[in-house]
Amino acid sequence: MIDKLKSKNTITDEFKYVAKLLSRATLSFLKINLIGQISIAVLCIITMVVIVSQTFNNGGGPVHTNGEAAIVVLFLTRPISFGLTVLSILGAPFLLFTLGNKYVMFRTINRLISDKGEQLLFPIIDRILNKIKANQPQLMQSGVDKTKLQLKVLQEIRDSKENKWFKKIIAYGFKKVELDEIDFKDENVSFTEIVKNKIIDKLKDISEPSRLFFYLILGWQALILFLTVLKVI
Repeated sequence: MIDKLKSKNTITDEFKYVAKLLSRATLSFLKINLIGQISIAVLCIITMVVIVSQTFNNGGGPVHTNGEAAIVVLFLTRPISFGLTVLSILGAPFLLFTLGNKYVMFRTINRLISDKGEQLLFPIIDRILNKIKANQPQLMQSGVDKTKLQLKVLQEIRDSKENKWFKKIIAYGFKKVELDEIDFKDENVSFTEIVKNKIIDKLKDISEPSRLFFYLILGWQALILFLTVLKVI
């Protein structure tokens, strides 16, 4: 009875930890993207307004120029500032989203491995690899087709019913593993254990990520605005 209660409490604690970890990851992702995307939009809009105001209010062209003609005028009179602003409008949101996603994943991996990697993540890796070994044992034997093994492991990770965040983390770690480094000809070793350890090693190598990318992107936008206001560009 006591053992059952301990087991139940352990499961409850693990569930609470997972919920807390994933809520933090989701909140961090939303904060970076909402604040970042809104800031980018505001800075780009202000920069564009300044460019238009400086151009058309200072003899750069007629105030009521149609859209296509206005764009041509802006490119001709302020090629650097207008060009950089357009590139920022098109590229900065995508760059922020991509780097923000990586930041959240790395932060989650780092925290998970440090806190409860052995309890939560490592058993999932065991289940996935053991399932492959049970269903297709030839993939874990000597002379294995390493490309086929890689595809099978990734497919098994995607198809498993584990938490989607954990699956992303495991898939990321596995993609970093060089299967060519594993000697599948040695019949005295457990290949599932070797692959598992290599995945874990790759995940442990991930250090605490920095938000520097966030400040650099917004700083770049602010710099364009500052130089545009001063008519440096």
